[in-house]
Amino acid sequence: MRLGRPTVKDWGGLLRSPIRPALICLVAWLCAVASADAGKGHAFEVRGWDIEKSVPQYVYEMIDKAKKYDINTIGLSHSICMTVEEILDDEGRSKQLDAYCQYAHKRGMKIYLWTHEVNGPVDKWFVTDKDGRTLLNLDDPALYECISKKYHDAIEKVPSCDGFILSLTESRIQAHRPGEAVSKMTPAERMAKAINAVRGGCAAKGKRLIVRDFLRNPAEMDAFLEALKSVPDDVWVYTKCVPNDWEFRYPPHPLIGKVAPHKQIMEMDLATEVGGITHWPMCCPEYIQKYVRMARDKGLAGAIPRCDDQNRSNVGTPNEINVVAYSILINDPDADVNKIWRDFCVRRYGEKAAPAAEKALRRNFDITCDIAYTLGFWITKMGRVSPVGYADIHLIENSNALWDPSPENKRIEKMLLASGPEAIRATVDEKIRAERLSRQCLNELDEAKDLFKPADYEQLRGYYERTLRGAQIGRHWTRIYFALRWYRNTKSQEAKAELDAALADARRYAKEIADTPEDGSAESLNQFIADVEAETAKVQAP
Repeated sequence: MRLGRPTVKDWGGLLRSPIRPALICLVAWLCAVASADAGKGHAFEVRGWDIEKSVPQYVYEMIDKAKKYDINTIGLSHSICMTVEEILDDEGRSKQLDAYCQYAHKRGMKIYLWTHEVNGPVDKWFVTDKDGRTLLNLDDPALYECISKKYHDAIEKVPSCDGFILSLTESRIQAHRPGEAVSKMTPAERMAKAINAVRGGCAAKGKRLIVRDFLRNPAEMDAFLEALKSVPDDVWVYTKCVPNDWEFRYPPHPLIGKVAPHKQIMEMDLATEVGGITHWPMCCPEYIQKYVRMARDKGLAGAIPRCDDQNRSNVGTPNEINVVAYSILINDPDADVNKIWRDFCVRRYGEKAAPAAEKALRRNFDITCDIAYTLGFWITKMGRVSPVGYADIHLIENSNALWDPSPENKRIEKMLLASGPEAIRATVDEKIRAERLSRQCLNELDEAKDLFKPADYEQLRGYYERTLRGAQIGRHWTRIYFALRWYRNTKSQEAKAELDAALADARRYAKEIADTPEDGSAESLNQFIADVEAETAKVQAP
């Protein structure tokens, strides 16, 4: 006898049979399990990765890897796509982008392309103002019709994309900045006009627009919030976890959780652009968890963090833990970070070496921040030797106190601007702390050397030799720079004596590291010394 599919009559018979109570219990249990599983869901609607490195094999491999981590959204940016003009003017690029999009779609992922506006060939709208400056006329409706058409046409070339991620900053013309355009509109109205023009081209093709609020100061962010009032609700907002740029000691971005009814997603830097990338480790699972939890608690729709730098990937380096940690935490913000550390180090270094590796790598967040920043302020260029002019501008225009005007931050800002013995002592002590931690890591790695594979040991030791050197260079840099500021502010002999002593010590150190390979530290330090000597001569000039 062949058994067929049970009929309604068959099920009715079972329910009237002696096994009815057991059957009812089984069905109830199955329903409870299904309900529990459905209730788990995901913490976020958008669980994304952003990819910057334009190597097709690498992009495909990253999409495959993202799928394994249950990532559902991909952003393509920087060397892959940064303007809509790249799509319109480069047939090979547009075909490659569409291939990426189709590949992601087959794996159940949405995919977005980066762009910037106002950009491209807009010369016909330039006018000369009364001061003889050539500025873009933002009041001509034809300009916005042109912008909308660009996106309509670009989507026809990359029909598989799900939309665009728009930046208003770092475009050819930054519409919100009066010095770059002429208009009767307010900065907020200009932003809204540009956003709506792009959105019009996207909406006509059924694509989504996500707009970044990557802006440089609180006034621009206030204007952006005002602009959103005139932007349709279906435009999403993409907000960095911190304001301005990737400064790990900045406070949280002031617009997090404040753009409703627009959906908001968070942008983070898992490649640690300001943290050394592949130059030295910057492992920060705890920092990532802090911001993923903040995104959840503030009601954000999710995140799309950067997983690489456009020229370098952290795959195969200790910094890969940042991508791993995020990908676990975006699915479960309360996951055990200690387990993430332990599992990653065991996989990367083996059971025996993992504890020593983890102990060293956990110190790198503090080491890198002490090297890259100055008492929490962004003054040097990614922790490197920076020219005097760069530091002068950043101390004012990128002050931490712009975003966190607490009494302590304002006190530090005032001390750094005035400079003097207190500022020199505090900034030098910060670099000495990074030196001490670097030496501690080197000593402990040496003690555990036999537990590591030779290549892993050499790689880790090389990292901490570089952080040690970076801290030492930072010590000389800060002492010289703040002695110079002290001298410029006061012209006192005490300040001049300190500056001369700091320069002499730096010259001796530059000779010590003259043969250091790969990073050009001695040359950069000597260039800085020459820069400071030129600044000193200006102070002394009658």
